Amino acid sequence: MTAYQSLYRKYRSQTFADLVGQEATLRALQAAIAADRVAHAYLFSGTRGTGKTSTARLLAKAVNCLRRAPGSAEPCNQCESCVQIQNGSALDLIEIDAASNRGIDEIRDLREKVNLAPALGRKKVYIIDEAHMLTTEAFNALLKTLEEPPDHVVFVLCTTEANRVPPTVLGRCQQFVFRRFSEAQVVGRLAHIAAGEGIEAEPEALALIAHVAQGSMRDAIGLMDQLVPLAGAITVAVARDLLGVADPVQVDRLLDQVLAGRAGDALRTLGEIYEGGGELRQVVRGLMERTRDRLVRAIEDGDAVGRNRLSSVLDALLRLDGEVRRHAEPRFLVEATLVRIAVESTPGSTAGTPPRDSARSRPEAVAVEPREAAPPAEASPTVRDDDPGDALDGWRRVLESLHPKTRAYFREARAELEGRRLVLSFPYSFHHRRAVEHQAEVEARVRSWLGEGSSLELRLLESAPTSRTAARPRAPEEAPVIKAAERKLEGKVIRVRRLKET
Repeated sequence: MTAYQSLYRKYRSQTFADLVGQEATLRALQAAIAADRVAHAYLFSGTRGTGKTSTARLLAKAVNCLRRAPGSAEPCNQCESCVQIQNGSALDLIEIDAASNRGIDEIRDLREKVNLAPALGRKKVYIIDEAHMLTTEAFNALLKTLEEPPDHVVFVLCTTEANRVPPTVLGRCQQFVFRRFSEAQVVGRLAHIAAGEGIEAEPEALALIAHVAQGSMRDAIGLMDQLVPLAGAITVAVARDLLGVADPVQVDRLLDQVLAGRAGDALRTLGEIYEGGGELRQVVRGLMERTRDRLVRAIEDGDAVGRNRLSSVLDALLRLDGEVRRHAEPRFLVEATLVRIAVESTPGSTAGTPPRDSARSRPEAVAVEPREAAPPAEASPTVRDDDPGDALDGWRRVLESLHPKTRAYFREARAELEGRRLVLSFPYSFHHRRAVEHQAEVEARVRSWLGEGSSLELRLLESAPTSRTAARPRAPEEAPVIKAAERKLEGKVIRVRRLKET
């Protein structure tokens, strides 16, 4: 009884003609092989499952093929060298996993062995997978060998993070970028494998697998391999159940409820999806895709209000997607985020959208008190009792999006929303000076909140009221900056000592 071999290994491309996608890279490599102008070092970079290692093995097979016709690039797959490479027993093909052999000792050992002549073929091919995992010392030890290797040696470095490979190494290699496969390419390959294995699969199910794989051919074939033992035929229902993909109708309804501000209905729909086996990351990704599609339509239609609103929702979902995978309670995190978005979408809310022209939808000016109460310099309009106070939340969100150091300069300011203009009044000249330096950065975020045509004005309060200072001068430890430092460091002032003037 022969051991079972997974589909992605069984159907690994054995000829250049069998490779899917990466047409430009394949043309360049085939031309180099046919003209016998194979370089001494290559760097294959790209996301996972895009064929980097398969192409490197094909390169090694074609270079060492004993029966390859002159001017041809295709290996025969019948000679002893091709059979050995295909079975993984070739002495002339050395694959190194840089993730576990990343030190200088392993590279020194490689440098000693590169001088050995090939056992059967014309070239000795070294494939270094996950090359970005090599240490700096290992890269430095490899540089000279990589630049001037023996004539019978070819290096192929494969990596998913080319930005982590030193420029000195990049300059010594011919680099080829492997791009994600399109869903049509993945579906075509899955259909080919299904026909070869006698598997019945609905086209919609294959399309769903390709969508979940996100451009990775290996992931897509692996997912189909999981589905084969479950049923005689791969249906959409079976695929959706195993992959944890919610019904698109439910996801559409969930997004509609969130954008309509119906938090309770959204929680019930999310609960139905979760209890039905929906995987939360897939749900969040589905919401992101639908929000992005609606945002594109809003931009094309010139809908400024919808554009700003959907942009804010998409930004929240992007942050949620990064957090949900590592959160201890992902369901609670998703529920809290969707409720917050729904509350901000409640009719009458102005958070994340430009204020409307209606007199009932916005007050003439909204005062936002700073966290550390500063003495007011003048009477400012206040929020009416019937105003939801969402403008205050909008400015808080802008503050939270700033870098902590920049945020510290603006926290002490009193904000007033006057139509399409946000006025920040600073009680201290130091904060005002620093805020002016970062005005462009903050003004861009204010425009994303209030819409195009809005502006930001920074003012310095000339003086503080005398009623408080006449009663008692403020002690040094009562300064807002000191209070903020106490809160940040969770400490308290023990002693104040006057510095001697020099």
